[in-house]
Amino acid sequence: MKISIQTGDIVDRAGVEEGYALIKETGFDAIDWNIDHAWKGSEIRKGNLGNCVFDMPLEGVIDYYAKELEIINKNGLEITQAHAPFPSYSKDHPEVLDYAIGVYKRTIEFCQYAKIKNLVIHGISYSLNDDINTKETIDKLNFKLYSSLVPVLKDTDVTVCLENLFSGNNGVCYQGHCSDPYAGAKEIDELNALAGKECFGLCLDTGHANLLHHDLRTFIAVYGKRIKALHIHDNNGSGDEHEAPLTGTINWNHFCSALKEAGYEGDLSFETFAQTNEVMNFDMAMLKPWMILINETGKVFRSKIQG
Repeated sequence: MKISIQTGDIVDRAGVEEGYALIKETGFDAIDWNIDHAWKGSEIRKGNLGNCVFDMPLEGVIDYYAKELEIINKNGLEITQAHAPFPSYSKDHPEVLDYAIGVYKRTIEFCQYAKIKNLVIHGISYSLNDDINTKETIDKLNFKLYSSLVPVLKDTDVTVCLENLFSGNNGVCYQGHCSDPYAGAKEIDELNALAGKECFGLCLDTGHANLLHHDLRTFIAVYGKRIKALHIHDNNGSGDEHEAPLTGTINWNHFCSALKEAGYEGDLSFETFAQTNEVMNFDMAMLKPWMILINETGKVFRSKIQG
């Protein structure tokens, strides 16, 4: 069970060479690679497609990331999971979905090349602001999104991880894609049955679950072995704050005991980019001790889950 951190703003702000060296120096074994930075979500929502690295043939994508992969490997870091670009849908620009599916197919091929076992791809959540779709039509769009990836996934060792999401309206959070564990588990099972192999799983986002006031013991128990990856972060239950564990209101004893009971065998990946951004905004000298603290937290979590 490796301890991982999302590369995000650490590498963006510290620099590629310095950022990956710091991740290694502070004790992390692995990374959750933010290749979602390959496009700007704000532009995709406007229907401005193209200019994404994953538009290129696979050889071009490999060339584009070759230097960064070299630095990652030089630091002895394993890429246990990556985050695909998002969003995959815009109600005002339905062409976005077909474009995103093409991007995700190439991303899966690249993950296979780079030996990345888990790829997180956000689904489409129903929104109260959507005057076009119902929950039923959103379900159909999600089925189209993920089932379209099956032919590529069947020829790889990559697992696409759906994520428990939330939606919001006027400051109020409500359920998003896969936030109902019973419906999410059913969707994952149906997709795997369609593929004829285990190509899909869940990336459990602890912060999103807390925003919707889920009992993590029940939530994790329902998903069980379908949980293949994690986004570990904390919040106060009212905002998606992406803070370090034990700074918010999540019951981390419940988290660890539930994962132990479920027989979780994946890695512990921290999505604490807001926390590390806060300390970098204050003083870059604070980044290293905070990263060490996050890593040490991961070690304690691991001992509780495996003990």
